[in-house]
Amino acid sequence: MNAYKLAGLLAATLSLTAPAAQAATPVTFAMNAWIGFAPLFVASDKHFFGAYPIKFVHMETGINAAVVSGSVDSADLSMNQVIGDHLKGFDIKIVMPIDYSNGADAIVASKSITSVADLRGKTIPLDTTSYSELLLAYALHQAKLTLADVKSTNMPASDVPAALIGGHAEAGVTWAPHISLVTANPKFHALFTSAAAPGLITDNFAVKTSFLKAHPAAMPAIIRGFLEGSKYIKSHPTESYAIIGKALGISPADAKAQYKMVINPTLAEMKYMMTGSGHFKIIPYKANVALVTKLMKLQGEIKSNQSVVEPSLFDSKYVSSMK
Repeated sequence: MNAYKLAGLLAATLSLTAPAAQAATPVTFAMNAWIGFAPLFVASDKHFFGAYPIKFVHMETGINAAVVSGSVDSADLSMNQVIGDHLKGFDIKIVMPIDYSNGADAIVASKSITSVADLRGKTIPLDTTSYSELLLAYALHQAKLTLADVKSTNMPASDVPAALIGGHAEAGVTWAPHISLVTANPKFHALFTSAAAPGLITDNFAVKTSFLKAHPAAMPAIIRGFLEGSKYIKSHPTESYAIIGKALGISPADAKAQYKMVINPTLAEMKYMMTGSGHFKIIPYKANVALVTKLMKLQGEIKSNQSVVEPSLFDSKYVSSMK
């Protein structure tokens, strides 16, 4: 047998005996432009998700409907959205905390408005299906007002700066990077930010139970990738902020500045948020659900007699089993 035939035989034998590489299963993730997803962007760029690469689906509105309908596999949902979905009978589960806002969400207003109480009677553009309404409701409640005392108008967060600077409204609610577009104008300021409500606003990786059943290995891979992405940001900041900036359409310097306004939890902090086990100065999900549910009832978004069974909102086994 000549060398060429022998080489061909060996190659054929190896192709039969070597294990086949696991085919990639892309996981679609509905989201808007948000600095809190930094570890996901980095993990995606560095291929940390293994066989379950994330495919980002950028949406300004309709994110909740997309995951409920099954048109995407997963999405970033706020706690009030998950509670609302649960009460409507949709089987949506939070499987991982992504971040909590530390000033990255804000009520921005004309400097003539010096207190939240001054918002009474004002028209306030905001994304009414997002965290923005929750932040506004919380701030108003602190000022002994309700959403009924203002005129909320639905608008994508990215359009709020133009509405204010164009003179169509005196105050609005938005998030980074849109906050800086408003506050860069000397006539406006951040009136109230999420830093005054630590743990109130969380970004949550949410999926339908049917997805978890169909892809049991997906969430462990995504959680591991997310944690690796967080570590990479700390160990390779220059490269990471370039990746994050590219994903968000901003400069690496802006990405670095905005990243200070959110906190991505460590694995231990994730476990604490989802189970209450541990000792951290973070509002755990159980307390978060109670607070958000109370606010939703006060604002008439859910009926006063509706109850939320907190464990039914989460599937903590993926985070809890991670080491």
